[in-house]
Amino acid sequence: MRGERIFAGLVVGLLLGLFGYLPLVLLWQHFADVPQQQLYPNRSFTSFGPNPPPLTYWISWAAPAAVFVLLGLVTIPSRTGRQFALPLVLAFLPVAAMVAWFWISMELFFSPV
Repeated sequence: MRGERIFAGLVVGLLLGLFGYLPLVLLWQHFADVPQQQLYPNRSFTSFGPNPPPLTYWISWAAPAAVFVLLGLVTIPSRTGRQFALPLVLAFLPVAAMVAWFWISMELFFSPV
């Protein structure tokens, strides 16, 4: 039974990272009225130039992930909850980080020119 909870936590964490994190971030950005980002020039991966993205933009990416981690930490006292939530958080974080990296890089730096 323990292995099934761990496996279920891993699967749910992977699915939430792939299919749940980005919609949650986009909803956060919509309802928090985060300003639309400008497109930075081609080959500007090392610098945001004179107009960096506002702090609210970065918070909109970090806060949903922090909520998942906080929910995972809340379940630590419960043994059955820990067996499910800890693998969920450990699977969610790297997948969500890859989704965030890909989306942010496309949103801020992708330019066909």
